[in-house]
Amino acid sequence: MKKFSLAALSLTAFLSSCNLFAAPELPLLTTLDFGAFDAQRDALKAQGLRDGKSKKFSLDAEPEYIAVSADSRAAWVTLQESNAVARLDLTTGKITDIKPLGFKDHSKEGAGLDASDKDGGANIKTWPVRGAYMPDAIASIQVAGQTYLLTANEGDTREYTGFTDEVKVSALKLDPAKFPNAAELQLDKNLGRLVVSQPDADTDGDGDADQLVSFGARSMSVWTADGTLVADTGDLFEQTTKGLSSFNSNGTKETFDTRSDNKGPEPEGVTTGTVGGKTFAFVGLERTGGVMVMDVTDPRKPTLVEYRNDIKAAETAKSGNAGDLAPEGLLFIPAADSPNGKALLVTANEVSGSTTLYTVADDGKLSALGRHQVTPYTYDKGAAEIPAYDRASKRLFVVNGAAGGLTVLDVQDPAAPRELAPILLAAYGKAVNSVAVKSGVLAVAVEAATKTDPGKVALLDKDGKELAKPVTVGALPDMLTFSPDGKLLLVAGEGEPNTDYSVDPEGTVSIINVAKALANK
Repeated sequence: MKKFSLAALSLTAFLSSCNLFAAPELPLLTTLDFGAFDAQRDALKAQGLRDGKSKKFSLDAEPEYIAVSADSRAAWVTLQESNAVARLDLTTGKITDIKPLGFKDHSKEGAGLDASDKDGGANIKTWPVRGAYMPDAIASIQVAGQTYLLTANEGDTREYTGFTDEVKVSALKLDPAKFPNAAELQLDKNLGRLVVSQPDADTDGDGDADQLVSFGARSMSVWTADGTLVADTGDLFEQTTKGLSSFNSNGTKETFDTRSDNKGPEPEGVTTGTVGGKTFAFVGLERTGGVMVMDVTDPRKPTLVEYRNDIKAAETAKSGNAGDLAPEGLLFIPAADSPNGKALLVTANEVSGSTTLYTVADDGKLSALGRHQVTPYTYDKGAAEIPAYDRASKRLFVVNGAAGGLTVLDVQDPAAPRELAPILLAAYGKAVNSVAVKSGVLAVAVEAATKTDPGKVALLDKDGKELAKPVTVGALPDMLTFSPDGKLLLVAGEGEPNTDYSVDPEGTVSIINVAKALANK
C-alpha cells in the first residue's frame, strides 16, 4: 500500500473556530491502493470477487462509496464492479480486509425477479440466476453496540470499447448439464433478454456457460461489520412497484418494463436516520424512481414502511413535467440540525435536475415539503446529483454536473428553497463528482480533465472561497465523506480506465487529515 504525505503548517484561528483537531497519527494525506491484495485474487474470486479486463485486483477494484463507523475508527468502501467491500482501519490508515459479497440466489422463493422486457408486463418469478450484489451506496448504523452495514445493490458493468462485461443470455451457449431446458430459458419472454456477466459465465473453461450472473441484487442488504449477510429485501422492491405504470422503467409510463432485463429498479442511494426512537433506511430507486422507506430498528428484520413516489408517470420524461426522476443522492437531516426543527430527507434527482425536501414523521413516512428545479430544464445531464447540508448557514450544496459546480440553496425555509449564487469549480478540473460539509468546511471532489489522471479535493467555505490548497488524490475521485468526529475526510478514487481500456489507473482510497490540510495555505 502506498502512502504519501505533505508537510503541515501551523493551524489558523479558523480551525479553532471550527473546533477541528489534528489527527497526529496520520499525515496530511494517506493514499491507499489495493496492491497488497493482488496475490489473494484467486482466493477472493472463490468467494465472489469479480474480475475486470486486467485480472489484477488493484486495477479492477474501483472504489465507489464510503461509510464510516460512529466512533470514526473504521470505514467500509464499496468496490462496486468487483462485488466486494473493503474495510479500513482509520487509526492506522490501512486497508485491513477485502470481503467479496458473493451472489444472491434468484431461484429461491421471495428472491425472484422480472428478467424480461418482452414478457408482456410485470412478471416476477424465480429463475436459475445468481445476482452479484454490486452495491453503490453504503451506510452504517449502530444497534445494541453492534455496527451493521446497509447496501443499495444497484449493479454496474464495465462497458468500454476495449472490454465489455455484458452479454444477453440468448447469446450464450448454456451447459446442457446445468441448464437442461436451455432452449426454453433462452426465449425472450423468459431469460433470453436478461443481461448477465460474460466473464463470470464459464466457470470450468470449456466454452459454455455454467452459471448466469446478473448485475445487482435489486434490493437492500444488511451485513454485519465483518461482511456477514443477515438480511436482504429479496424481491420486495419489484413486488412493491409491480402495479405501477413506471415499473422497472426510466421513471415514466413510456418506458414501462424496459429495464426488467437489465438491473430492474436499480436501488442506488441509501441513507439512514433515527426518528421517534426508530431507525429508518431510505433507499432511492434510480431507474423506477421514488424512495423505499425501511424500518431497520431491528437490522436483521427490515420492514417496509412506505414507497414514496411523486412521479407523474403519464408525462414524458423529457417534458420536464414528470417530477423527480432518478434519485442519485439521498441525505437525512436530523431534527437537531434541521432549519425547521423537524427531521428531513433530501433527494437529488439526477435525470430531472431537481432537489426535493421531505419531512420525516415519527413513523418514517415522508411528506413533501419543498422542491427546487434547475432551470432551464436539463434532461439527464446530472444537474442534481449529490446533496450536502451545512447546519450553520442552513444551506444545501448540490452537485450540478451540467454546470460543472454546485447549486447552492438557502433552506432556512425548507418549504421554499431559495437559489443563491452557484459555486463554479472549473479551476480544479473537469467534473464535480461529490460534496460533503462539516464544521464550516465544504469539501468537493473534482476529476481531472483526463479522468485517468489524479483528481483534486477542494476545501472551501460556504461561499466557495478557498480555505487551503486543494489536495491531489487518486484518479476519478467519487464519493467523499467526513468522519463523524470531523478529523478525517475520506475520498473514493474509482480509477476507471479510459474508453479503449489502454490506460487503467489503480483504484484508491485517500484519507485527508482535515486540520493539516486546512493549515496548508
